[in-house]
Amino acid sequence: MDDTPKPRKNYLKTFWGKVKRGWQRLELDIHTVLQMMKYQADSVSAEFTTLGYMVAIISVLGFAIMPRAKFIQMMLLDVLAVCVAISIALLMMYCCIHSRQHATTGYRTALGAYNSSASAVSGVWLFFQTFMVHSLRAKFPQFQFPVIIYSIIAVVTSTYAPQFTTMAASISFATRLLKACMTGLALTTGVSLFIFPLSTRTVVFKEMAGYIGGLRAALKAHSNYLETLERDDMFGRTETFDETVEKMGKKGKVYSSEAQAIHAAVRKITELHGKLHGDLTFAKREFAWGELGPDDLQMTFKQLRKVMIPVVGIGFIVDIFQRLSEYNKWNEPIDPNANDAPTDAIRRRVVQEWNDIMRAVHDPFASMMETIDEGLQHVSYTMRLTKPPKKKAAPSPANSDMSDNKDGVDIEAEAGKVEPGEKGFAEHFQRKLGEFRVAKKIALQTWAEEKGLKLPDNFFDHPSSVEDIDDLPADVTGFSRDRNRRQLYLFLFMEQLLYASGQTVLEFVQFADEKRDSGKLSRTRLIVPGGKRMAKWLSSIFHVGDTHEDDNIGDINTQGNILQLGEAYKFRKDPEHLPPQTAFEKVGDRVRMFSFMLRSTECAYGFRVACATMTIAIVAYLYDTQEFFVRQRLFWAIIMVNLSMSPTSGQSIFGFVLRILGTILAMIVCFLSWYIPDEHTAGTLVIFFIFISCAFYVPIKMFRFRTIGIITIITASMIIGYELQVRKVGEQVATSNGQAYYPIYLLAPYRLATVAGGIGVAFIWTFFPYPMSEHSVLRQSLGASLYLLANYYSLNHETVSARIRGDEGDMTLKTSSGRRLEKARNQVFSKQMLMLNGLRTYSGFLRWEVPIGGRFPKRRYDSIINCIENIINYLSLLGYASEVLSKLGAEESESAWIHDFKALITQARITTHEITSVLCLLSASITNRQPLPPYLKTPRPYSFSKRLEALDKDILSIRHMAEPGYAAFSVLQISTRCIVGDVDRLLRDVKALVGELDFSFHAVSTRDPSKSSMNVTRQSMYASGLSRASSFRDKND
Repeated sequence: MDDTPKPRKNYLKTFWGKVKRGWQRLELDIHTVLQMMKYQADSVSAEFTTLGYMVAIISVLGFAIMPRAKFIQMMLLDVLAVCVAISIALLMMYCCIHSRQHATTGYRTALGAYNSSASAVSGVWLFFQTFMVHSLRAKFPQFQFPVIIYSIIAVVTSTYAPQFTTMAASISFATRLLKACMTGLALTTGVSLFIFPLSTRTVVFKEMAGYIGGLRAALKAHSNYLETLERDDMFGRTETFDETVEKMGKKGKVYSSEAQAIHAAVRKITELHGKLHGDLTFAKREFAWGELGPDDLQMTFKQLRKVMIPVVGIGFIVDIFQRLSEYNKWNEPIDPNANDAPTDAIRRRVVQEWNDIMRAVHDPFASMMETIDEGLQHVSYTMRLTKPPKKKAAPSPANSDMSDNKDGVDIEAEAGKVEPGEKGFAEHFQRKLGEFRVAKKIALQTWAEEKGLKLPDNFFDHPSSVEDIDDLPADVTGFSRDRNRRQLYLFLFMEQLLYASGQTVLEFVQFADEKRDSGKLSRTRLIVPGGKRMAKWLSSIFHVGDTHEDDNIGDINTQGNILQLGEAYKFRKDPEHLPPQTAFEKVGDRVRMFSFMLRSTECAYGFRVACATMTIAIVAYLYDTQEFFVRQRLFWAIIMVNLSMSPTSGQSIFGFVLRILGTILAMIVCFLSWYIPDEHTAGTLVIFFIFISCAFYVPIKMFRFRTIGIITIITASMIIGYELQVRKVGEQVATSNGQAYYPIYLLAPYRLATVAGGIGVAFIWTFFPYPMSEHSVLRQSLGASLYLLANYYSLNHETVSARIRGDEGDMTLKTSSGRRLEKARNQVFSKQMLMLNGLRTYSGFLRWEVPIGGRFPKRRYDSIINCIENIINYLSLLGYASEVLSKLGAEESESAWIHDFKALITQARITTHEITSVLCLLSASITNRQPLPPYLKTPRPYSFSKRLEALDKDILSIRHMAEPGYAAFSVLQISTRCIVGDVDRLLRDVKALVGELDFSFHAVSTRDPSKSSMNVTRQSMYASGLSRASSFRDKND
């Protein structure tokens, strides 16, 4: 009886914890309801009168749910946008009033009297403002919400500006509008900073925890896949309907569920890597009260990146087996009449050997995977990214008899085991890593015995001293020497990457233990960013930077065209002008920049938005329709135009559907909020608060569909806010601005019609005069991604060359060449991750685009995206392998083989800048829609093993397979071969998209490669001979 309350207490604690977390999520939009409650006060309602509903709308657009650093930057821009908008509005009103005075006979006219001059001036100002701010919106992603707020102010003021006759009335209106906007932003700031604060550092820590969770999920997927290699065919045709044909789906080859899990886990890691790269910049610039400083955050991210490369690299086994099946033509449709028995016999033999190898290494591989997973857990617990589980109470001596050990667990072994998060785990991890190296020797010995090789007892202790082992004979086990060597390379590839994963996780564990032992994780302090970081932040506000889709409203800009790709991509030499020398030439060069700006895609987008705005706004400036425009609140249709216009038609169709759904939901929400509490103000506020808080769940948790949440919140706030405003100030005051009063059952449908009309106009102007389709944006972004790939390849080429030469310099110095190359590589890698996420987003929007003409080659584009991703990852492995080889010289000074290998590798080119040239050519070709030059081929510097054997026939002998650098060489060999294959595929895919120049008068036809130059020459000579013979007969006749 005494123990019964305890479970109930725990249950109640858990229940109330869930309620508290749910309430915190619902209170995200408390600032909207706070201002509506505040508006019920007489002093507040008298201050804002008919503009009270603007407070709610601006507070929503303040986006209080953003992390602190991003919110402060956005709030500064919002305040700046409001101040500039009000200033320009006063100037516009001044011009309208003076144009009215010059155009009328009397000095004063009645308020609201139509004046064509004032209306024309207001229309010109509205067009100019819309064009300018939306051009900036297209250029700078951080201006998304400030431009929307600016547009609302510009539309509202330009609607009433032609009706004002004195500056006093204009200033009074502008002052009330300014106060309403500032009050909304102030409420948003208070909620964001004081009521529910969310720092960017908190977001970064959650992303780091998710990063570690993604790495653990990838390890689990790798473990499951490696287990399937013990029994299944790894070369395809698994789970197929027909044993003679490989299973294919809409997206290409259908992989096994284990292989699909690897692809999904790797995709999640790359997406988190790009997002974390963007958020880390803001987290390092944030004032905070915490444990880790900006440099500690940067070092943690560096450790995560180091772990990611080998862990992700293990998943390339799936890709390598696929390449082997394609190389051996094992998955092509089989002709029943053909004699394919030898090929099938070889395939079965290879599969059987791999099954035997993977069964032999099951225990060490599984143990190593589990150890790495525990190491990642230890880092997560030690760095306080996740909470460690509660320790189980030790069993009492009375209950520790053998009868209670039902599972047969070794109690002594469990007692001596060090759990993740405990001190001494690093030493335990290091012992496990050493045991894995011993298991590798056993596996290699087993493999050699299966190949008919007898290794001496001291082979693994002194591999270079053993001279009596010949290389694999050509006919051993019925396989060729190359096939056996490829098998050895692939096994060493898996083993090396698994060991490298353990090594990098060990370094991460030691890094976390160092932070814990230094006391940084046990005490909090005020973290103030340095002056250099603050200066960078101030300068970055007005510069294009790397960001991700969470930083904008989603309908304009995605990662592909937000990235700052570098000066080489944007600024190019002018073939028609030399660099300016004199002062007059420099002034002329500045003048030419104005024309460059006007013909940019950003200005083209701004011009479209301005034209769409004036399509509706013209109604407000005509004599017969001005009163109708104001009475029916059509300026909200203009605001929806500013919200709905996007550069591409696919996103516009997607946004069009979401905005219509959002407005319909808003209307339903308003009806429920108004009529459920029987039209009582207090009940309406409570119900409205709950509905709007639920609507904020969409932009937070379902960020791709954030548009529907934002439109629902804004529209519902307009409707409910206006009805409560009329109830407070009275119908007479509410209609004093010319707007007619409608009850909510009429106002909500009218608002739906207004919003739908604005969205429809925006939809039309996205296609007219010509559509900026998702296809062209995807193509241009793909060209930018190829440019980044060329940049990354070039950086890796220089890094590998520097490591081979040994002139990286001191890596502890920021000015050393090695550190500068490392920083550049990491930046380009993160940019490419963001770019790939943007390309996938674009590709996903293609289903919403209206197809005109032939179908879009989506599969070809997806193939190029996959090739880019593969090359990037293999280049990362290439850099890792070169780093391992560069460090072996000092650690293994007694090995003569390593010195010989490093000497030979400097002569055999690992990388070449010819690949960089090809990638740049592919980028320019697909970006500018230009055909490739004829006879373009991928450079072949990668006959790597053959080049080394040509220099030294014994350097890659089987007797060196136990050398520490031999496994790193296998990573080099496989990575370079895969890079060549992907570049070849890239060349074929791009050539299929843009074509190839075909000089028809050449002897060799580029369209028909089967025609040789000799055959074509003979045909042309034969045709020439017939022509001469015909001419001779004509003369004789």
